[in-house]
Amino acid sequence: MLITKAQGKPVMDLATAETVGTVAACTVTPSPARIVGLRLRTRGRGHHTLEWTDVQSFGPDAVAVEEATRIRDEKTIDRGDHAHPAHDPVGKAILTESGVNKGTVTDIEFDERSGRIRQLLTDQEQIPGDELLGVGSYAVVVTASQ
Repeated sequence: MLITKAQGKPVMDLATAETVGTVAACTVTPSPARIVGLRLRTRGRGHHTLEWTDVQSFGPDAVAVEEATRIRDEKTIDRGDHAHPAHDPVGKAILTESGVNKGTVTDIEFDERSGRIRQLLTDQEQIPGDELLGVGSYAVVVTASQ
């Protein structure tokens, strides 16, 4: 699945059957490259994150969470935590470890069951997820091509 296709999906609380937000973006971690958090649009003020480990299912129509209490306010997430919004790669430059610019992340293809990142997509190419080395506030770093 592409993260752009996941955007706007409702997030349902299984305990109450209520929609508690919609998917807005994601945060990722390398080694292995996977989604660690879903950034949500919620009612009210502020932004919130649902950690991938708290996702019960990621279906074609909605994302299910066991309880809405699992959703965290992004203001409470430490910058070093991979669930922090700084680890959202979409829209950031992609640089190799040697500094070569490979474009900008336009999308992420991921496995909706495991959260594993299959590919980082740019306008020019598809970079395998296992080449992801890190995501910072400015850029995504990947291994240099052989």
